Amino acid sequence: MTHEGPLDLVRQHPEIAVELVHGTAGVKLPAQLAVSLAPTDMSAVVPVQYLADMVVLISDAATGKPVLAVIIEPQLRDSETKRYSWPVYVTTARRVARCPAAVLVVLCPDPAEAARCRRLIRTGHPGFDLAPVVIDSGAPPGRNGAGGPYLTVFAASMGGIDLESEAGARQVLDAMASTEVSAADRLRMTAIILRLASDAARQILEAMMTTSEYEKTFVERIHDQGIAEGEARGEAKALLRLLDARELDLTQGQREQVMSSTDAAQLDRWFDRAITASTAAEVFAD
Repeated sequence: MTHEGPLDLVRQHPEIAVELVHGTAGVKLPAQLAVSLAPTDMSAVVPVQYLADMVVLISDAATGKPVLAVIIEPQLRDSETKRYSWPVYVTTARRVARCPAAVLVVLCPDPAEAARCRRLIRTGHPGFDLAPVVIDSGAPPGRNGAGGPYLTVFAASMGGIDLESEAGARQVLDAMASTEVSAADRLRMTAIILRLASDAARQILEAMMTTSEYEKTFVERIHDQGIAEGEARGEAKALLRLLDARELDLTQGQREQVMSSTDAAQLDRWFDRAITASTAAEVFAD
């Protein structure tokens, strides 16, 4: 009753709610009011599935407890609808992760659009205004080479490094060539940077990649990696065809496991088992 009693009174006389917020700083009400009960099921009020582009959960390594949820949203142009969905992301991320704090980070390379994204989002609740953290091309983290190779390539992807200059191109190529970067990541990084680069920047990057300084890393290794991944994809498809032909029911997770594998030896073992296995579980026993 401690919980339900006050609610029942408001249910009977919704105007009570007006008095509950009366005089609260920041809450302004019109002179003429219309007060009524609304659905309490928020999915009925807002029948929209909210999907953030990415959420990174930061936890305490010693205790395993989450300390911060970071919602990352690329935004190429300011969208008025985001001013309603972004606060939802922050509160929902805290709820889902049971995390004490959540931060919204908006990635917007265009400084003009980034300025619009930085506008304070007023929710109407006292003290609950959202100021998105916006990263643009002006000063992205990693622009000066600090933070390691991945952050440097991130800065380049945001337009924070001039790839049309030899110095900028060299900075990014050195980062991607770092021993800290795996061969698979290097392949993906190279594809991303070349796609984002202007025609002039792409010509500079490709020309530098073929020099003796970078050729072994970017031409030979990427070529070998591409061949290996191509062969693995072919073996994976052949394995799936065999499993389907033998009517061995696979879970979605097992199919994804096959298609994501780049280990030719592992794919060969699975293929050999699939010839005689009576169930999918026997194929993936290891």
